[in-house]
Amino acid sequence: MESKTPSIIDLNAELTKLHMFRRTPQSTRAETKGSVAQLASYRDGLLLAIKSSGTDHWERHLTGDELIHILDGTALLEIVCDDGPPKSFALRAGMLVVIPQGAWHRGHSSEGTTQMNATPFPGEHVELDVDDPRTVKGKLQREMESRTPSIIDLDAELAKLKMFHGRTPRSTMADRKGSGGRLAPYRDGALFTTKFAGKGHWESHVTGDELIHILDGAATLEIVREDGPQSFALRTGMIAVIPQGAWHRFHSSEGVTLMTATPSPSEVIELDVDDPRTVERKPA
Repeated sequence: MESKTPSIIDLNAELTKLHMFRRTPQSTRAETKGSVAQLASYRDGLLLAIKSSGTDHWERHLTGDELIHILDGTALLEIVCDDGPPKSFALRAGMLVVIPQGAWHRGHSSEGTTQMNATPFPGEHVELDVDDPRTVKGKLQREMESRTPSIIDLDAELAKLKMFHGRTPRSTMADRKGSGGRLAPYRDGALFTTKFAGKGHWESHVTGDELIHILDGAATLEIVREDGPQSFALRTGMIAVIPQGAWHRFHSSEGVTLMTATPSPSEVIELDVDDPRTVERKPA
C-alpha cells in the first residue's frame, strides 16, 4: 500500500497562536477565525485545535465517532443519548470524550476551554439555541441510533501506569502488563495509552490512519516511505498522524508516554530489523 509522509504537528505551538472566543450558536466561521486551527487531515475529517467559551451550536457527525481531548479549562457537554431529553456531562482538563456517530451534541463553557478534536465529515448543524435539536423542524425527529458517550479521565488512567523500561520488539503482553491500557472503543479500533522506554515493534494499520499524541517525554518515530524508513523526533505536546498502511515504530531512550487512536486490524513484526518490508508479515 502506498505510504505517505506522516503529519507531524507541534500542538503546543499551534495553541499559542489562538485566542479565546465567546461563541453563540449563530457564530460564523469568520467570527471564530483565530480561535480555531486546522491541524491536519485525519481519516474522513480534520484534527482541530479550539479555544472557546460560551455556547456552541448543536451538531452531529454522520460518518464516524468524534474524539475530544480537553486540554485546559472546563466545559459542559450536552448530548442526545436516547429517546429522552439530552443529558449533560461535566468535563475538565485531562479528560477524553468519544461522541458516538450520529449523536446530537454541543458544548458550553463559562470560563473557557481549550481542546483538540478529531472531527469526521460530513455533519449536520442546528444554529439555534434550543434545548433539544430534534424539535427544530416542528416535531421530534427520529435519530440515527445514539449511545452514551465514552468519557475518560486520562490523567487518572495515566496515574495507574508504570514506565516499562527495556522494551524490545519481542516484549510480550505479559512483559508490558501495567505499562499500558485500553481506554475506550473508538471507530474501528480503540484508544490506548502506554508508558515505555526502549523500542517498540514495527506495525501497520490496514483500515485507517493512526493518531499519536505525545503526552510526556520524547521519542523517535520511524516510518517507511517509498524510498525507505525515515525518522522524526517527537516531544511532549506533539501529534503525529500515521498514514493508513504505513509501517512504523517508536523508540525512546529516556521514556515516553503516548496516547493513540489505533484502528484494527493491524500487522506486526516482532523483529529488530531496519526495514520491515524484508520480513514476512504476521497478523496481530
